[in-house]
Amino acid sequence: MNDIFRTLPVSLVLAVSSATVSAETITVCADGCDYTSINAAIGAASDGDVIQLAAETYFEGEQIDPLGKAITLRGVLDKDGEPASVLDGAGTRRVLICQRGETGSTVFERLVIQNGSGSFGAGMLNLDNSSPTLTDCTFTSNSAESYGGGMVNYDGSSPALADCTFTGNSAYGGAGGGMFNELSSSPTLANCAFTGNSAYVGAGMYNNRSTPNLTNCTFAGNAADYGGGGMGNYVSSPTLADCTFTSNSGFLGGGVFNELTSSPTLINCTFAGNSADYGGGMYNWASSPILAACTLCDNTPDQTDGSWTDAGDNCVATSCDDCDLPSDACPTDLDRNGITDGGDLGAFFVHWGECQVEVCPADFNDDEVVDGIDLGILFSAWGPCQ
Repeated sequence: MNDIFRTLPVSLVLAVSSATVSAETITVCADGCDYTSINAAIGAASDGDVIQLAAETYFEGEQIDPLGKAITLRGVLDKDGEPASVLDGAGTRRVLICQRGETGSTVFERLVIQNGSGSFGAGMLNLDNSSPTLTDCTFTSNSAESYGGGMVNYDGSSPALADCTFTGNSAYGGAGGGMFNELSSSPTLANCAFTGNSAYVGAGMYNNRSTPNLTNCTFAGNAADYGGGGMGNYVSSPTLADCTFTSNSGFLGGGVFNELTSSPTLINCTFAGNSADYGGGMYNWASSPILAACTLCDNTPDQTDGSWTDAGDNCVATSCDDCDLPSDACPTDLDRNGITDGGDLGAFFVHWGECQVEVCPADFNDDEVVDGIDLGILFSAWGPCQ
């Protein structure tokens, strides 16, 4: 083999040699691993490497930055299939940042991102056309002063998210408790859930001049002080297919608040049990969303307020009984991700106490109060829906 290499051009030898280099797995844990610091592991990593975390809580001391590298930061799952590797901001700092034009080859998997704090993007900030991939991640208890308690996507940043959950995040002085998208940032989300988030406007998600694409996503129990308990749109036209909005609340648009030429397209989406002072299901100001095969029912005080475009096969009715909604085979799956788990438990406690609206999804035994009996029913159904 050495004789063969000696007869080849140097450039070709280097190419053959580099092709034999395989990606490495770098381990990070408190003791016995390659590194104890995630950022130190990132500094040592090369494109294609996997940084494997243990089932531990990591207090990094500074925001975690992949440095533009095409690497995978991977956690582990517990016995219930939930992420068990926790990145904790300790209530003092942002947890994650992508700021060097990361692409879908920068991957975050099986992680809990929690207790982040900052003026914006407390859980994660993506800016300057940074668009990583996130799979099976949970953003919880992150708090921003202005925008995006869970995540901010800014200036063309369009990450791809699958099977992610945003629960209990807040933007107490502004918009997007769960997620905030601004300036042509158009993330794609599949099978994601937004539960129990809060903000002044757009408690679950707020879009400002952005067009995200959502498929099979759930917004449940989010609360906005002003508008858009589930989602708020400003000069934005996202596309939503097979999404549900239940028990969200706000002054304008309990489910969705559209303002100033926002024209989202909604296909086969359901709005039930949302509440507001105006537009229980949806409030449209200088906007005209397009609805096709959607159901709006049992929202308080009304289903919609403002104009919208009827693309056919919609049911807008005071009672969901008039819309012939299919029976719910898995009522404890409040965030509609196919499993009764911690995300549903968080959404459950948002509804604790006497039911305030006609549709009360956490009242599993239909006695008009969410209490210990319903909690027992939830735990008895724990695990994948059958």
